Amino acid sequence: MKWIGWTAAAALLLPGAALAAPSCEARSGAGTTALLELYTSEGCSSCPPADRWFARYASQTGADAPNLLAFHVDYWDQIGWPDRFARAAYTKRQGDRVNAGGSSTVYTPQLMASTRRDLRWNRPEQVDGVVHQLRGRKAEASLQLQAQPGPGGWTVSVRGQSSASSNPPASMYLALYENGLVSNVKAGENAGATLHHDRVVRGLWGPWPVAMTGTSRQLLVNLPKDARAAHSGFTAFIENESSGETLQSLGLPLAACATRQEK
Repeated sequence: MKWIGWTAAAALLLPGAALAAPSCEARSGAGTTALLELYTSEGCSSCPPADRWFARYASQTGADAPNLLAFHVDYWDQIGWPDRFARAAYTKRQGDRVNAGGSSTVYTPQLMASTRRDLRWNRPEQVDGVVHQLRGRKAEASLQLQAQPGPGGWTVSVRGQSSASSNPPASMYLALYENGLVSNVKAGENAGATLHHDRVVRGLWGPWPVAMTGTSRQLLVNLPKDARAAHSGFTAFIENESSGETLQSLGLPLAACATRQEK
């Protein structure tokens, strides 16, 4: 297993035993669910408007709603404000994604969806068109997610399966995200601003190779100490490592699971 960067959400791989009830569960459908990735930073003065738009877009509901993940990059940290959500691994992912598309240009805010690395958040008709196009395709991969709260952390099970048309082999990832985060910025380009964030990536695991026969992983995840389970969730996705194409994505909010845990 390859770990993607440092995260406060420690995780251990567990044996592939079935999860005991009760658990929360989600399964992907016959069509592809789009995954929107926003690369952002609290040190970037042009990022707060994009972050606000991203939060509004993330509030969509329904079976056709896309999954969204905000990756905070660390190359803005050097100008005076260290973004507490930034990770070098997320910066690397941004670079790898643009390199897969034949480019080397990274910037913030940068919005991506599958092989589209040049989406403009302030052109909602463009974003809606790409999301509609992606979800209209027959899925080349399937995903299942389960999460169960317990005294030792969250037991998370993710299973992915690719189709024969997924060539070269695909890889599966699991991300932990959190909503409703607030930062009072005291330095840098956004000094004095109060920033609000949703779908912030707090942990990322993978990649795991996905075969036609299926791939399963079970992890014990401890949320960051400052994270709130009721505002968090997991998103799994499968992508073509060569092209960066997202073959499937699946989200599982933990609000219902957290309610069970509190009971």
